[in-house]
Amino acid sequence: MIRFGQAGAGLVSRCLLIACVGAVLPAFAGDGAAAFENLQPLPRQVAPAGGVCANPANVTVMRAAIDGPRADLAAEAYRLRIAQDGVTITASDPRGERYARVTLRQLERLTGGRVPCGTVTDWPEYRWRGLMHDCGRNFLSLDSVRKTLDLMAAYKYNLFHWHLTEYYGWRLESKKYPMLQAPWAFRRQMSRFYTQKEFREIVDYAAARGITVMPELDVPGHSLAFRRGLGIEHMAEARVKQIVCDLIDELCSLATPEEMPFIHLGTDEARTPWEMVPDSFCPAWAAQVRKNGREPVGWTPGKPMIGEDGLKSVKMIWHAGLQPDVDERAFDTVRFYFGGYDAVDLIYSAAFTKPFRYELPAAQKLGPVICSWHDDMVGEDTSRILLNNLFGPAIVMYASPMWEPRDRDRSEYLTKLPRPGTAEHERFRRFENRIALHRDCVIGDIGMPFAFVRQGDLRWRISDGKGRVVANDVAQGTVCFWRWDRNGTNQTNSYFNAKTGVGVMETWIRSATARTIGAWIGFTHYGRSGGRSRGTPELGEWEVSKGVSVEVNGARIAPPRWECPGLKYVMRHPEEPTSNNIAEQPFTNEEFWMREPTSIALHAGWNHVKITVPHPRNAWNYNWCGTFVPVSGTSEHPREVEGLEYSSSPPSAD
Repeated sequence: MIRFGQAGAGLVSRCLLIACVGAVLPAFAGDGAAAFENLQPLPRQVAPAGGVCANPANVTVMRAAIDGPRADLAAEAYRLRIAQDGVTITASDPRGERYARVTLRQLERLTGGRVPCGTVTDWPEYRWRGLMHDCGRNFLSLDSVRKTLDLMAAYKYNLFHWHLTEYYGWRLESKKYPMLQAPWAFRRQMSRFYTQKEFREIVDYAAARGITVMPELDVPGHSLAFRRGLGIEHMAEARVKQIVCDLIDELCSLATPEEMPFIHLGTDEARTPWEMVPDSFCPAWAAQVRKNGREPVGWTPGKPMIGEDGLKSVKMIWHAGLQPDVDERAFDTVRFYFGGYDAVDLIYSAAFTKPFRYELPAAQKLGPVICSWHDDMVGEDTSRILLNNLFGPAIVMYASPMWEPRDRDRSEYLTKLPRPGTAEHERFRRFENRIALHRDCVIGDIGMPFAFVRQGDLRWRISDGKGRVVANDVAQGTVCFWRWDRNGTNQTNSYFNAKTGVGVMETWIRSATARTIGAWIGFTHYGRSGGRSRGTPELGEWEVSKGVSVEVNGARIAPPRWECPGLKYVMRHPEEPTSNNIAEQPFTNEEFWMREPTSIALHAGWNHVKITVPHPRNAWNYNWCGTFVPVSGTSEHPREVEGLEYSSSPPSAD
């Protein structure tokens, strides 16, 4: 029996059954054990039996309990027995059966229909596995919401946290207070909101895929649209307390407590005088949620919502320094804001982060929730968020920490990957290979961008501006020379100990023939949650600070022609967006995966790549880094470049 304990599962209900493409990754053969090892997330136990199932569509379902899981996880446990003549699913609940079918369909896609015989026994580590999307700042079409839910279902998520209200719009129709949808209430995507009928359709669509919707009405902070629509100057006005209670009642009328057991009330980041409320308001709103048979949830840190009866609301932890009380239940979002990662380092977080890095009884760890915030305006075509914020790769990658048990957190690898040849590096390589297989074999025609390529073959030599080698044989696509943290101190898992000087990345790439390839090249990483405070580069520069150079065989590579060059950040409060504020300019080609790959000409034989990155001046909160990854294909659907060899040392002449 194989016991994985870390990572696996997937299917997309609308995707096509397609064969694995390319010869870059290992083919499956023999008893099919490799297919079991590439499920995402990995199941807890697998016992390969040898042979292939002749009829995987012949499925028998048995209702029985599975030994092993805690009581609160038992309904999602399953056993999948695959024999030569058919398949038997054992589960005590339709939820477990659903996940067994997800696993079976993954095996079909991974093997091109030649499903290996064996037994899979599995259950999740956490009761809830969630994704939060902020549709308040930027409205997301119903089609894009459905695509997101399809992919979530394919990887065993079961909670959709729908952030519906923001400074920029109250995106859920209210029939009791229709002025919330008045044109003057909106600051972006004017008058675009979800009708109550559409909201109900999404609740049903999600439920059909085993996903529960947790809506969020964010009060008293982030309330500009609320106040503009209703003509309210200050959230402390007496009528606000009852209006929010009415809106809670109206929201709860759209779904039963069984369908929608949680109501999120925000309660954090009330930072301006006009957002401050009396201490009685938030507890009253939490009590109103409970009157409707639901559980209130609030961001933490945030305003307390402890009722007169002493009942505590569920906490959603967003700050790493917070420790819940032992009698509290919590969702964990720390380090799961995936819009803060780029298309190369996203996998570092998914591969090495352990949810709930604080003491709390297991049953009170409700589950992790990955979050997509997009503070900057996207424009009218808000489907671009799915590319900008890397929805596809994030959902597939984070299925691992969502579902699997992890023995410990490995934060030392969040910016500096394990050295090649170590067990940790081999585990990372298996993980990225698995993600690439799902990109190529499982996702199919989901209609969502998937900006991800493997990077474990890369080999870099890192040196300073004086030629002193800092590190050798570095296998990663984004090299972080120095990283700022919240205390303004250097991270120990960066390559330089000081935030000064020059960083140099060098690699040698061998190609059998002369050819032109594409490459992801980038230096400034902009978090999509208010991350463009440094502005954008001028034309002719790779970075906001001058002096970055990229050379291939001694020839300089010109930077992109920026679509929005030289933008400057204007300090302001979100309630006062201005036309020249960078946050109101949609992302175009600033991030390397948001533009087409840069063309790089390679000679036959060995080619030298040298990247020089001076530390940016006057950038106290900047991560000093450089990214270079060869890619083929398009920005939305890139692939690895086949047939390349890498070295971190100057090779002898061919």
